[in-house]
Amino acid sequence: MTDAEKLATLKVLLEDGSGYMPSDNTLNTYISLSKSEILAWMYHLIGGVPDDVTEVPEKYETIQIYSVIAGWTHAGAEGQTLSIENGVHRDFKYVDMLDYIHNNVLPYVRVGAIA
Repeated sequence: MTDAEKLATLKVLLEDGSGYMPSDNTLNTYISLSKSEILAWMYHLIGGVPDDVTEVPEKYETIQIYSVIAGWTHAGAEGQTLSIENGVHRDFKYVDMLDYIHNNVLPYVRVGAIA
């Protein structure tokens, strides 16, 4: 799936009927950040992302899309990190996207002794 296809999918999933939609630039930034985090997480146990790996594997593209949704929908207005309204407490944090990735992407590991 291309980044343009991911962007189109995100727009469909984020449409809430209010007419408000994050800008393409904002969503593309989330797509890029989630890609970087998925690849970093996949390879962090074996010394980093290999030079020839530049894209999220197909099996994790859905995880990438949903991690963007987790990050975007949990972002507070104007950078707020906590909202209390009518007794309802909401915490907003970028880490929601990271947690989603870390809970759904398996990192590679090495088996055996390193020579």
